[in-house]
Amino acid sequence: MKPGKQKDRAIAGTVGLAALLLISFLSVREAKAQSPTIDRDILLLQRILKQRPDPDLYYRLGDLYVQKGRQTGDITYFNLGGNSLREALKLQPDLAPAHRHLAFVLYSLHDFAGATAEAHQAIKLDPNDSYAYGVLGDAQFETGEYPEAADTYSRMVAINGDLYSYSRRSGLETIQGESDLAVADLNRAIDAGIRAGEPPEAVAWAQYTLAQDFFLLGRLDDANRLGEASLKTFPNYHRALAILGQVSAAKLKLDRSADFYRRAIAVIPLPEYAVALADVYTKMGRQRDAELQRKLVEFIARLSVLNRVLYNRVLVDYYADHDINHKQAVELAAGEYAIRKDIYGEDALAWALYRDGQAAKALPHIVAALRFRTADARLYFHAGMIYKAVGQTNEARSNLKQALAINSHFQPLLDEVAASEYTALNKRHAKQYAEVNADARR
Repeated sequence: MKPGKQKDRAIAGTVGLAALLLISFLSVREAKAQSPTIDRDILLLQRILKQRPDPDLYYRLGDLYVQKGRQTGDITYFNLGGNSLREALKLQPDLAPAHRHLAFVLYSLHDFAGATAEAHQAIKLDPNDSYAYGVLGDAQFETGEYPEAADTYSRMVAINGDLYSYSRRSGLETIQGESDLAVADLNRAIDAGIRAGEPPEAVAWAQYTLAQDFFLLGRLDDANRLGEASLKTFPNYHRALAILGQVSAAKLKLDRSADFYRRAIAVIPLPEYAVALADVYTKMGRQRDAELQRKLVEFIARLSVLNRVLYNRVLVDYYADHDINHKQAVELAAGEYAIRKDIYGEDALAWALYRDGQAAKALPHIVAALRFRTADARLYFHAGMIYKAVGQTNEARSNLKQALAINSHFQPLLDEVAASEYTALNKRHAKQYAEVNADARR
């Protein structure tokens, strides 16, 4: 053997040993990783991988990018994670965790078909991987395949009852109107995550999700409590800041709400945060500030091809809520609905069609959106407005009443519309009732 080749083999052996030690080291501290640690580990792995490609290290690098993406909300890290995971699979096609992580990346980028395919491959390689079942269930859930998602989540929980499985199952329970079960599962998830020492962001996500469920139920104090817990668990967490902004707006603490939304946008300028802040500013009478946020919404949503995929539904809601760009809203909603026939896909299309003056076409979609009687005031508000437009006033009154009963402050601007429309319909009903009785007495 030539001296050069002997030297190459020696280096390879050293790098291989370093890789094994690094994998072990990263596995130990992975559960407690925070952003500075993740950043250091990413740089370390990048340097080692430049010297010698290794499938396990590419997988670890992909995992770190995914963690970073979850913490920051920046989709750039999911793209980087996907690239690293694909490199791992080029070197080792049967690396099940890499398939599962790639499924999660694709799901996060709204490639639900791709996520489903990768999750199935991960399960084929490792039938006991509960996390792979979780990502598969998420893809089914987002596309409205609820019976399939229920079966998948059941398998996931049977394999491993932990933070990830309980919190995922809770999402389906919320949609299906089983709010008590959802709250119980989220509490289980939080307790399990704390006991197991899961990453702070994962625990904070479960706390935020429970806060979100409490908000939907109109339990504002509980929503605020869980939002604060989430922010304490993972400081400066953009999702926790956003839910606290939403709760504060519902409590008419508008200055506090605006502050929370500004802080969330400073972490990651998501269009839904800009929309919410614009509405708070509008309610405060700060029209110029509101207009600046609305321009930000359009800018973010149209910034890249991927953004136009990820934020279509946000744009539909924004256009329809503000009664603008009707044709574009219908087009975007129809495009989303072709892929995602979940209840919120039905609702978005219904709401866009209604705003475009097509209430009759909207009606079957809002009926489908409410098929589980999901506890979400927005759904009932949309239904009430659509029923009113098609002349079914009793159904309109009933749905608006339900919206206000669930959460009378579900949105800074539209909750006022719901209250005024319900009052007007009640007066009309009372007048008609009086006229009928008067005719009967004659």
